[in-house]
Amino acid sequence: MIVLFILMSTLMRKYISGVCRIKTSNKAVQVCETQLNAVNSVLKENHNLLDSHCDPRLCFQRSYTSNRRPEDNEWSSLQFNNKLKSHHKAKKFGAMSGEDKSNFDAEAFKEANPKVSVGWAASAMRSGDEKKIQLMKAKSDHLQEMWQERKDKVPVMNQFRDYLKESDNPYSFVVFLLNDSHDLHVHKTTTYSYAVCKEFCGWLFSSQCNVKNKNQVLTPEIKLDALSVTMRYHTVMFQLVLKIYELRHQGNGYMLPEIKRFLEKKKYNECALLAGHLGLQDHFTIDEIAVPLILQNKLNLLETYLRGNSGQQMLVVQFLDRMCEKGYNINNLVSSMSVPDVKMSHLQKKSISKLATRLAKLYEIPNDLIPNIVTARGLGALRFLLYKRYIENSMAAGSWEDMVENAVGDNETLQLELVEQLQWYNDAKSAAKWANFYKIPDEKLSHPVIEERKRLAEGPTSAPAAVGGEESWEDELMSVDGMDAYYYKLNLDPSSIQLVDTKEKYHECISRLSRPGLTIGVDSEWKPSFGNTTQRIALMQFATSDQIFLLDMITLHSLLHKSDWFLLANALFCNEEMIKLGYGFDSDLKMVVKTYPFLKEPLTHLKRTVDLEKLAAKVIDKAINLMPDTVGDSDDEGLEDKDSGVNVKFQAVEQRGLSELVRQCFGKPLNKGEQMSDWERRPLRNTQIQYAALDAFVLLEVYERLKETAKREKMEIDVEPPVTVKWSKDSKLDRMKAKAKNYRPPKSTFTPKPETTAYLGSEMEPGQFRVVVDSMLQGLGRQLRNCGVDVQILNYDEDHQKAVQAAMQENRIVLSSGTPYQTICSKIGAERCYNVDNTLPAKEQIVGVLQHFKVKVKKEDILSRCQVCNSDNFLQIPSKDVLRMSEKAENMKRSHGAPPRDSWDEHMLTTYQINSRNTSFVKTGVDIRIDTIPQKIFSIVDSFYICVKCGKIFWEGPHMASACEQFAHVLNL
Repeated sequence: MIVLFILMSTLMRKYISGVCRIKTSNKAVQVCETQLNAVNSVLKENHNLLDSHCDPRLCFQRSYTSNRRPEDNEWSSLQFNNKLKSHHKAKKFGAMSGEDKSNFDAEAFKEANPKVSVGWAASAMRSGDEKKIQLMKAKSDHLQEMWQERKDKVPVMNQFRDYLKESDNPYSFVVFLLNDSHDLHVHKTTTYSYAVCKEFCGWLFSSQCNVKNKNQVLTPEIKLDALSVTMRYHTVMFQLVLKIYELRHQGNGYMLPEIKRFLEKKKYNECALLAGHLGLQDHFTIDEIAVPLILQNKLNLLETYLRGNSGQQMLVVQFLDRMCEKGYNINNLVSSMSVPDVKMSHLQKKSISKLATRLAKLYEIPNDLIPNIVTARGLGALRFLLYKRYIENSMAAGSWEDMVENAVGDNETLQLELVEQLQWYNDAKSAAKWANFYKIPDEKLSHPVIEERKRLAEGPTSAPAAVGGEESWEDELMSVDGMDAYYYKLNLDPSSIQLVDTKEKYHECISRLSRPGLTIGVDSEWKPSFGNTTQRIALMQFATSDQIFLLDMITLHSLLHKSDWFLLANALFCNEEMIKLGYGFDSDLKMVVKTYPFLKEPLTHLKRTVDLEKLAAKVIDKAINLMPDTVGDSDDEGLEDKDSGVNVKFQAVEQRGLSELVRQCFGKPLNKGEQMSDWERRPLRNTQIQYAALDAFVLLEVYERLKETAKREKMEIDVEPPVTVKWSKDSKLDRMKAKAKNYRPPKSTFTPKPETTAYLGSEMEPGQFRVVVDSMLQGLGRQLRNCGVDVQILNYDEDHQKAVQAAMQENRIVLSSGTPYQTICSKIGAERCYNVDNTLPAKEQIVGVLQHFKVKVKKEDILSRCQVCNSDNFLQIPSKDVLRMSEKAENMKRSHGAPPRDSWDEHMLTTYQINSRNTSFVKTGVDIRIDTIPQKIFSIVDSFYICVKCGKIFWEGPHMASACEQFAHVLNL
């Protein structure tokens, strides 16, 4: 009788569940609720019978578990074992009192119901009676049935949103749906479970959300349930759930058991992801998570794990520093850790040293805490300098000695390495001189160096040039006069060079340079860094046709005030009465702002500043020869002095950049031997002064040559191209450092005037909304275009001035952000600009833009524009005609000739204005991209849509439903 009753109950539930699956959702839920109430009353009448004849826990087994894999229901019960103990084992779950629910015996329940998730059961008890659970189960079944039956997922998500509105706790309801999902185990973003999460996230941040008491409904228990179900199989949904359920907050230590569960299984990926994003790194030692990630070469995960935790960052870098120590045995570490899948090939000294150096720089760890990394960094710098000097021969002796002394410093290991490397380069004399300079005892030196040291002791005392006087023992390589024969030299008397190192000279310099009508060459120098010092600008050069000013920024730093530096920015760089020339100007301005951050805002208003690197690229691209009088001359002529035998071939540093441009203009390159100098050294060497002066003055000569060439070749080129502010963007390293600190840069304090009603009137269609999108927001531009908006997207190499022109000439709104927004806004007014939050993903940015301008997107607007050219002019042609056009084009390729024109050709010409013989539009000559259509498509679609502007071909297919699903959050605005 007991068996018969259980069987009847199960069959009744299955029957009612099937009856409930009807298309009209609200009606389905009402019918389901009525029938389930009836079943509950029947079950209650037989409750005593069940209590007296069978284990009541069997009643909790549900029909839906039969369709799930056994492992699908393994849900962690760590959070319940301590608090959910019960002595009421003879109670029916659905009829438990509040006291009974709090004393639920999780272990006993799991033993009796091996296929049912203990976590879900306890959560269900917290959420109410069985009637509510059955109602959620009916909704879950209905949604999953719709998902599996419909290709168009939009109605499914609309129904899901309706259920969210009805739910008294949407957070708990979504956890239930995820736990009941049929594809939770699938590691893809196209699953039903992922779609539920994604749609719920959009709903929470939309106007439809009706959650008012979030703190009451979003409890720690629900957060833990959400985390558990999300991480059961994979991490695809973790980022969404992290945001939706606000898992990162103070006091979230109750989530630690979930991380430790993965740690016990040595799943370090999941541990790093959870601990890093939840901010729980301090609960673990570096040996538990960080070191295994290093051994497995999972460095991206390591950085994710360390993000925002400076304490762990320092500990990890110090651990890597110990690994860089001479004699460290990596095999002992690997054997003691018992970490699976260790990548021994990535644990060599060189690899570890590079990793340690990079992370030390990224996390800004002080040098005194990482001595081995500092030594490794110095070794790399030393070998680089030796290569530049002895292999490339591209550094002047004085510059090389300055940089070697800076790189070696007081490190005894590096001092010995320098002497050994010099001997390896067969320069025992230099090795002996450096050994004397660093006072290295004989017992640490090799025999050849000791012998050379004795010979030096017998003769006159000498020392490296960086230590003593101006001259180097290697100056015999080439005299200054000899260098002039091969390198371009300064065409100005040396007396015209003035060093500015006092406040009075500074103000006099600014006064001389700010005269209207001047053209000024601008350059700057700074000391190269090998990771052991912070770079700052050391020298700025300003050249006119008759004078060169060298601003000693090191000395002036302590003499001038902010107001004096503002004068430099406003009187020179932002003065439109004079032209400023530079080469690679972005790097110079970045270093100025790095040294004086308060100058960033005024320097964004640059006026008449020309970057010769960009101008030369346009002129040289069109000009055949910049030197008409040197046609036929060999570039290699005179590169070697055959009498002296000295090799003076120009090295790589002279075959690019400004030096190469000067060679193309005047036949000789610049001598870049002083480029890598210690520019903070005072006093400057004469060769440094000459080098710095020439670098600024030659810009004037190059500019004149480029203008002459453009005029001679009749080029339509703007010789004063628009100013850019790309230099004001943070560098990649700055962004990485900010990310490592979990730091979001502050928003600009610039407050523009409020937008006018130019575009803020009544609702409009996407085709009526015309915008130009900054190159930084290309993702947003593509999404807007997908929704039918008329969008012009700037390329990365296009200047913001083009956005200004499009706004003025084509009546477009400019979408930009950050500093470019401020610049554009100052030129065309705030009423024609919109400041996009660039910290948001494109999906959220598009919502803000469309809502702000009251653009209503309909389903027919999706993919209504060509994604290549932005045109909305399409020609619809039957599939049979397109197929014939494709076959004809293929036949013409094979036969290498055009067949006679037939009646079908006339039909295509008169009906569609298409020349079918060469598959192009007659009026525009645009080629139709007929070869992009897969052959199998012709039998599937009835017609094709050809973009009249660019010739790209489109057709309706499953991608249309996917696009509508992707933009469901926009259709619901």
